Amino acid sequence: MKNKQERTRFIQEAKRRLMKQRILSALLYGTSIVLIVANRGAYWPFAVLIVALVLIARLHSKEVNRDMALTPNPAMKRIIQIQYVIDYCFIVLVGLFLPVVLNLSLPFFTSIGVYLLLAVVLLLTDTVLERRGKVLDPEHPTKKELRTYPKTWKKLKT
Repeated sequence: MKNKQERTRFIQEAKRRLMKQRILSALLYGTSIVLIVANRGAYWPFAVLIVALVLIARLHSKEVNRDMALTPNPAMKRIIQIQYVIDYCFIVLVGLFLPVVLNLSLPFFTSIGVYLLLAVVLLLTDTVLERRGKVLDPEHPTKKELRTYPKTWKKLKT
């Protein structure tokens, strides 16, 4: 198996190769949110939103398979899957907050409370899984390590 530095380089290089797809899916997602807010009575912007969410899910699926291939531990593979599901849920939660509040005419403070509760639960669960993953496979890079290494999106040298 690869050591932590090799795994980090491998993941960063793979993320760099997916960058164009990630940006395009994020732009489509953001555009769909704007369309939903701007066209409050229409249902067609939700179709654009669903397409964007499917594209994002597809990218997450590629990343999950790539990361799971780096560890032989089945428990660590399960943690990686759950972490990506949490990331996806957080993307949905952040993007749909304003459209849901505006379209369903929900009380603002109640919506904020539910939103914050869900966000805290997702973040705490992710933190617990990250710590458990460090114990199961110390050679697997954490999210913080992947964010801080390397400092550039330029092609990585091996």
